[in-house]
Amino acid sequence: MEIRTSLLVSFLIHLTFFFFLIFNPWSGEEISEQIRLQLSKGQVPSLFFRLPQDEGKGLDSSKLGGLAGTPEAEIERFKNEIHYPPAALEQRLESDCSWEVEIGPEGLARRIKTVKSCKYPVFESHFKKSVSSWKFQLPEGKVIIIPVSFHIESDE
Repeated sequence: MEIRTSLLVSFLIHLTFFFFLIFNPWSGEEISEQIRLQLSKGQVPSLFFRLPQDEGKGLDSSKLGGLAGTPEAEIERFKNEIHYPPAALEQRLESDCSWEVEIGPEGLARRIKTVKSCKYPVFESHFKKSVSSWKFQLPEGKVIIIPVSFHIESDE
């Protein structure tokens, strides 16, 4: 294939991609409102992003497929945000634990009760610290059990 032909094919592919990027036929709003590329002759291109206003406020009920606001969805949402305690990671400690949490006003944990104790206290204190600042999307008075497995995955 000639170089001119390959450049023309490449140009047409890129042109098609940018057309769909700017005029997305599958979306209700144009992506151009979210991404803006500014080109000036003789300068480095500038790229600007605009995040949606509701970004970071948790998953929308439509994105959870009917599970939003259910205890199962809230447990998974919390478990996906809890981090491995650095002190336990350094020592390669592992444990399976469970807690019973009663939801209080404004979705905060009112009462935390250990159902299955951890082998090491570092997991217990880390969980209590994490859950005490978490805001659940469940009604006040609801009691849930949160099982957490602190395990290190390795390739060995």
